[in-house]
Amino acid sequence: MSEDYILRYTDLAALIQMAKSRGWPTERIVRVISAGLTYATARELAHKAAPLLDITVSEFLRLRKNE
Repeated sequence: MSEDYILRYTDLAALIQMAKSRGWPTERIVRVISAGLTYATARELAHKAAPLLDITVSEFLRLRKNE
């Protein structure tokens, strides 16, 4: 089972805490948890996840792209 699959179905706060403890950069966390989501769904997720990552919603959505 891939690590991305496990992270997708874990509690959001626990997922972020686990990823940070493994040294994942914020950009990787954002991309993994928002992979395959529509913009609207990713925006809803951003409102929940951004405060846990200590970033803004707009920063979450910017990191989601390959900029």
